[in-house]
Amino acid sequence: MTQVTARPPRGAELDLRIDTLAFGGNGVARSDGYVVFVQGAIPGDLVRAKLIKTKRAYGEARTLEVLEPSPDRIEPVADHPGAPWQILPYELQIAVKAEQVDEALRRIGKLDGYELEPIVPAVEQWRYRNKLEFSFGEGPGRELVCGFHAPGSWETILPIEDCLLQSERGNELRRAVLAWCREQGLDAYNRRLQTGFLRNLVVREGRRTGQFQVRLVTSEGELDT
Repeated sequence: MTQVTARPPRGAELDLRIDTLAFGGNGVARSDGYVVFVQGAIPGDLVRAKLIKTKRAYGEARTLEVLEPSPDRIEPVADHPGAPWQILPYELQIAVKAEQVDEALRRIGKLDGYELEPIVPAVEQWRYRNKLEFSFGEGPGRELVCGFHAPGSWETILPIEDCLLQSERGNELRRAVLAWCREQGLDAYNRRLQTGFLRNLVVREGRRTGQFQVRLVTSEGELDT
């Protein structure tokens, strides 16, 4: 049995070799027996990572630098959050997910004697989502922005120009809504101060009908349309 030594403190920077991938796409490493889930890392990587959360049995970290890339690592296509698996070739993504399903059925479900059918690959690897939820926030100049939460942050919103998970028409619509909100002088909800108006933007696309549904999620207040 692996002996766990002293738990490293939150904020510590660790050099970690990634062994496997966890459910959700985070790399799994061990620091003197202490399990660390690492954002932005894949098996074979040697990374320098910063601990952003520590618990008794495990910690969570964010990759600061890739010291030695895995031979399987590829360059990311999307420059925004929401696609943690993209640094792994698609064929390996499918293989890893199949292993995770098999492990869950055996270890958690206590099942055996079944045959796991192959995963059916996606027709399109990008722009396949028909529903996405974005958050409003403030940019560096206090301008209204719309995008995804920064990894590991509940209050920092990273603006997105072209979301590769969304269709091109969906992106055009999101940009149009953001422009309208700016013209109306609407402000973003501040999650720390609990002030402001705009919380989220939900865009749903009917791929068969070509129709869109747009929902603005706000705090209490009046919206002059």
